Amino acid sequence: MIANLFSHWRWLGAWTLANLLIAWLIATRYVPYIAPDGTTQWGYLLLVFLGHLALLVWLGALPLLLLAIVIRGKWLWLVTTLWASALQLLLLLDTFVYAQYRFHLSGFILDLLLNAGGDVFSFSWVAWSLAIGGVLGMLIIQGMLGKVLRRRSRSVPLRSTLAASFVALLGVHGWHAWADAHYDREITGMTRHVPVFYPATAKRFFVEQGWVDAQAVRDAVNLEAAPGDEQDLNYPITPLSCQPQDSPDNVMLVVLDTLRHDMLNPEVMPNLHRYANQPGWIKASEHISGGNSTKAGVFSLFYGLPVTYWDAFTASQTPPVLMETLEAQSYRFKVLSSATLVSPAFDRNVFAGLEDVSLQPAKGAPWERDRQITDNWLAWAEEESREPSDRPFFSFLFYDAVHGYSHPPDVPRFTPYWESVNHMVLGPGFDPEPYWNRYRTAARYVDQQLGRVLDDLDARGLLENTAVVITSDHGESFNEHGKNYWGHGSNYTPEQVQVPLVLHLPGHPGGEITRRSHHADIAPTLLEKVLGCETAPERYTLGHNLLNPEVTREWMLSGSYMGYGILLPEYQIAVHPAGSFEVYDYRMNELNDVRPNPTVSNAVLQALSRFYR
Repeated sequence: MIANLFSHWRWLGAWTLANLLIAWLIATRYVPYIAPDGTTQWGYLLLVFLGHLALLVWLGALPLLLLAIVIRGKWLWLVTTLWASALQLLLLLDTFVYAQYRFHLSGFILDLLLNAGGDVFSFSWVAWSLAIGGVLGMLIIQGMLGKVLRRRSRSVPLRSTLAASFVALLGVHGWHAWADAHYDREITGMTRHVPVFYPATAKRFFVEQGWVDAQAVRDAVNLEAAPGDEQDLNYPITPLSCQPQDSPDNVMLVVLDTLRHDMLNPEVMPNLHRYANQPGWIKASEHISGGNSTKAGVFSLFYGLPVTYWDAFTASQTPPVLMETLEAQSYRFKVLSSATLVSPAFDRNVFAGLEDVSLQPAKGAPWERDRQITDNWLAWAEEESREPSDRPFFSFLFYDAVHGYSHPPDVPRFTPYWESVNHMVLGPGFDPEPYWNRYRTAARYVDQQLGRVLDDLDARGLLENTAVVITSDHGESFNEHGKNYWGHGSNYTPEQVQVPLVLHLPGHPGGEITRRSHHADIAPTLLEKVLGCETAPERYTLGHNLLNPEVTREWMLSGSYMGYGILLPEYQIAVHPAGSFEVYDYRMNELNDVRPNPTVSNAVLQALSRFYR
């Protein structure tokens, strides 16, 4: 019996190697989009085929190797024929989806094809004929392979092929990690074209080990965007026309990491609350971040785009239209961050065009770093007051203490208070109140630092000519709905994606934005109201001017570390990176009977592909 099982495994192994060749042949359809040039890129692509694509094929074969224990003969041949055909046809379908949208197949798109194809996609009789012919052809090929390899499986070099694939897999991930740490977009720009490929990055590790000097590497490389014919992007679709003011306003953007919307109250954040309710200040009553993580939230804030575009913008080092316009209008930049700008790699997208951005965060505990960047800002403002410049400034302050639940010992605490945070004890029965109070205490401390900055702007009279935007990258959960969700990055409930938004625009009387707003609205608001650009947000963002009362939304997008969510008024659709999707209400109850609206789904697909070539 054991000998018979090994015989079946050899047969399936040979069949898998044959399917590896078929997968490689199908995957060549991605090569025109990768457009490798030169020995280095072709060598990396060879490792991708030998390592990553081989891994996908072997993983696809694993269920069959297990089934061989209980299934024999013609039944095993039939199951393998159907299974291998289905997987290869999925890969082939992905190449067509990628050609159309420049992103890969997912369960969300499959559901759209199966349940709403006629409403969204138009299939001619020629397309149907080709599809049916392709299915039949693949079944015939797989069936014949199974018959032929039954007799010849002993001569196939399985072990050496597996070893070569494993070495290639290690090589491609190591190569990408090193290339990423050295801003080598020749390599990093290739990865997004390959399905289910999430290559390793280790810049922070390399820096900590002293193997890479991130600042020196960044200073040594060309941080400008790749030329248009080398990009995957069509961004902006057409350039904006801008007429700067005779006396341009300064711009200050403040991001308070992990601050959820209900922290904006006089008990927790008295300083921000005081300014938000003064004449000349604007606050949003329901503002949604473009993410439940820092990566997605900050990306959406600057670009006004979903984080699904992250890889393309990062690989090409294409800065946002907002930052390019500020540079074109001769703004000076003061970027102060309590957290690293290396991971996530904002230095390679948001701040890619700036030569004098420091990648070294402040030192110490999060609260110490927050105090340090506040001190640095105040010192810079004092220096500016002694030697004023005729050029406006753009300032970015990124506070991290709330994210770290961090504050100095002398800050008054909310009680009961959790003295020592231990995430291992969090669970359905854990009392969230002490944890919640530690979070609120950290928010109170950050508000103190923010108050120092705002009071200084006010005292110097700078608010008269400074546009100020204060918001957060994402919120935080404390098991509000009894589903054991803590922290962030796990869902798109208001606790994780609804954040404060407080604005000051010189000359604006202030007030409240009562409609739902989104991070994507901030860039077009600044571009139109502060930088004098024409009203054409569709060229570079999914957002709209915040001050346009006629704008309404049927849906919004919010991203996570890898997947994304479609937010509708009554429910959320969580689209996972592996391709599956789930529908929930905003208390995280799964809605198994709700199907995505085809019209909304098609609009989302168009939005996710609008800025690709």
